[in-house]
Amino acid sequence: MKNSSSVVKIHLSNQSLGLFKSLLRGGLTVSLAGLFVACGGGSGGRDGSFTGGGNTDSWTPGVYKPSSSFENYCEVPRMGVSKITGIPFPDKRGNSNQERNFLRSWSYETYLWFEDLPDLNPITYETPQVYFERLVSGKRTASGAPKDNFHFYEPTENEEAWSAGITYGYGLNLKANWNIPRSIYVVYSDTDSPAANKAIKRGEKIIAIDGVSVATGSINTLVDALYPSQINAVHEFEIQNLGATSTRKVTLESASLPTDAVSVAKAITHNGSKVGYVQFNTFIPDAQDQWVTAINSLKNAGVSDLVVDMRYNGGGYISVAAQVGYMIAGSNTTNKVFYQDVANSKMPKEQPWGFVDTGLYGLNKFLTLPTLNLQRVYVLATSGTCSASELVINSLRGIGVSVYLIGDTTCGKPYGFLPQPNCGTTYYTIQFKAINAKGFGEYSDGFIPSATDNGLDKVKGCKVVDDLQHELGDPNEALLAAALQLRATGTCPSSASGRQQKLSLDENTGEFVQPETRKLLILDR
Repeated sequence: MKNSSSVVKIHLSNQSLGLFKSLLRGGLTVSLAGLFVACGGGSGGRDGSFTGGGNTDSWTPGVYKPSSSFENYCEVPRMGVSKITGIPFPDKRGNSNQERNFLRSWSYETYLWFEDLPDLNPITYETPQVYFERLVSGKRTASGAPKDNFHFYEPTENEEAWSAGITYGYGLNLKANWNIPRSIYVVYSDTDSPAANKAIKRGEKIIAIDGVSVATGSINTLVDALYPSQINAVHEFEIQNLGATSTRKVTLESASLPTDAVSVAKAITHNGSKVGYVQFNTFIPDAQDQWVTAINSLKNAGVSDLVVDMRYNGGGYISVAAQVGYMIAGSNTTNKVFYQDVANSKMPKEQPWGFVDTGLYGLNKFLTLPTLNLQRVYVLATSGTCSASELVINSLRGIGVSVYLIGDTTCGKPYGFLPQPNCGTTYYTIQFKAINAKGFGEYSDGFIPSATDNGLDKVKGCKVVDDLQHELGDPNEALLAAALQLRATGTCPSSASGRQQKLSLDENTGEFVQPETRKLLILDR
């Protein structure tokens, strides 16, 4: 990582890397700052508090014992090791109220808006998860929206699998309208997945599953079939091909799949020069090596510009975002701040973090990363573009790299987490806001493609409807075509064709299906 007097330089030990890797998985979740905060072992809190016996768990309003005195005391402690990471479970025999007290103290210690938290008696809530749902700010923004829309939990096994680049399913990525009459479209199939092997392509419509109509059938039945909780689940899908009136039936069996972080990377010849295109789906550690392969290929092809397709990228690790920023802009990032986190008043102020020019994972660990050294980049985006994706946009703009935004307004999530596992559940509570080198981080309503760039939430670019009629990476696909036109002429397409508008009416009533647990800005620890 580049450094100056104001930018932290990273020195990674094998212990730090091992700890960081063991925490991988999520959406907008972890950054480099945390990687060095908690690599000392033991179960002390981030504030250095002691680890107690966990037996003083009575509730006194306004009094908060250190979270470390309750951490890992579980009603049903797990035995053995994680099947994902191989790390022994830290669980100790305890009770459910100790689990709730841990959440109460941990939230009060780390929540960005801790002063907004209600002080609720833990014993009155049935489960730790139900209690956690109440440990959130009840305030609203000026527009009337909840101040905190990003508060959730999931099984730790799921979090570990995501971090390790493992998903369970068919490799289907979908856009859905859940209101009756429902509609579900395929936006892409993961490479070498069961869906891809059955030639299920972008733009195809799912008509029925196991004979249950998508339009009118039970939503629980449909969701259970679409997102199985285990491998080897077998379901029959009735599919309507793009532009067809007839349907076909295919049988899909769920599997454990590697995550496709970079699905497509290629050079496109346009207007007399070569433009790189990268379809980028998630900021997991495996993305680092996939980006290295992509950048080396694009350098060899002689590209002079880059289009990064993050329309379906919900986010992930800040460290990977800092690497991606470097691999795009290279020398333009030297001694520049990538981001600064703003935490609550109890937390020590972190130093700004620079762009990362060194491999942290996999085949390229400790090696210098390749870069295109670009001074501008074109980003394809939709409401599914969240967290770490938005951080890359904001951080590059913060150092003067020109970012052009094509598609739709991003999801608006400048907040991040240090995911906290406890007793088999991983909890996410907002703990910091990310700002760029210019001090800007107020994009909770998203980045908006606009005719001009105001240096804040409006980014120069083109408003374009997502186009399911062409494969991603096809120069005729609407968002990519608009980016190429903007690059060549400085203008946006006037409007979609009448045919496209008609065909897109149904398919664009839904949204990209993306769990909240994958819309992440994660601080690595």
